[in-house]
Amino acid sequence: MTETGLTKFNNVFMPMVANQLEGHSIQMTDYQKTCVMSASQHMYELINKNGIDPNNIMNDISNILMTVASLQLNANAQPAEIYFQTRNIKVGNGWSKTVEMGIEGDGNDAILARFGRNVKHVYPVLIVREGDTYVPSKRKGIHVTDPEWEPGDDPDAKVTNVVYSIEFWTDDNQTDSTVEYYATNRELVKPNLLAHMINNLRSESRKNPKSYAAKIEAIKTFAKDHTVDEILDSEEMQDKGKISPAWKEPQSREQMIVRKMRNNIVKKIPKDFSNGLVVQSYEATTNESLKQARRDVTESANQIDFDEAVEQPEAAPESEAPVIEKAKETTDGEIFETPDSATTDNNQAATSETVSEPASQAAKEVPF
Repeated sequence: MTETGLTKFNNVFMPMVANQLEGHSIQMTDYQKTCVMSASQHMYELINKNGIDPNNIMNDISNILMTVASLQLNANAQPAEIYFQTRNIKVGNGWSKTVEMGIEGDGNDAILARFGRNVKHVYPVLIVREGDTYVPSKRKGIHVTDPEWEPGDDPDAKVTNVVYSIEFWTDDNQTDSTVEYYATNRELVKPNLLAHMINNLRSESRKNPKSYAAKIEAIKTFAKDHTVDEILDSEEMQDKGKISPAWKEPQSREQMIVRKMRNNIVKKIPKDFSNGLVVQSYEATTNESLKQARRDVTESANQIDFDEAVEQPEAAPESEAPVIEKAKETTDGEIFETPDSATTDNNQAATSETVSEPASQAAKEVPF
């Protein structure tokens, strides 16, 4: 990775992001600059590694950096708060690649700690695995017992439960607080998986409605009597639902399931955002229907020339929604509503083919 290439990349997008934030009455802080620069670095590496022309995805990059800045998510945080991935998109009769960002579990924790309504402190999440000793929290009237957890001998066992312990202020003067517990289990990810599968068949619903209806019925019938893992292990379900590698492959399945479990909890907790842009950024990242709408716009939104923007960064127009037609299949479907819902919530569109890239993974340089 050449310094001049990354510097050029930053010189294009940093002023663009700063100007857009200013237009929404947000003065860019040093930490927001750090977040933008770290995200730029990882995207630059990913773009080079995959031979992507930044001229073709200017708007996508700008939107990602705006989200990173407004939500203050750090690509260099440990554990990771965000990750980046490529996605194949259909443009006309051909295919091209773009870059997408997703929020990891710790990124949602950071958002919750920063924007959660009356949140005083977010304690480390409990990841309960098969073989662990776990006693869930119980309610006795208005009182709540503490959960009990003791790790077992296998740190790589399947995750069965996720528990958040969150301390909330109970008065306006912020003098008293109480801890509440939010828990979920592995099987509650099933609606996420089913929505991912059904959403993958959206294009077929238009081209072959009868085949689409038969597949949907088969998926729902199978899911009633089978677990999440049994669905993922079924070759029939993999084929019918076009299940993406991030869901079904052993090296990524557990990470995906844990991410969904954590996201399902955090998404339900009320948040107070101080600015409309921050609300928009959060919704655009976690609400699948909004993300899909962006992908269904026309191709012209990404047509800002990279070299021209370098020469005149101050004249860069405010970003519009990314312009991408529907693609094939997704690696990551951040979905929280039931499969019957017309819209689906969270991470990736279930109609695009993606290849996940951790934010921390370095990439070989490919000249622009």
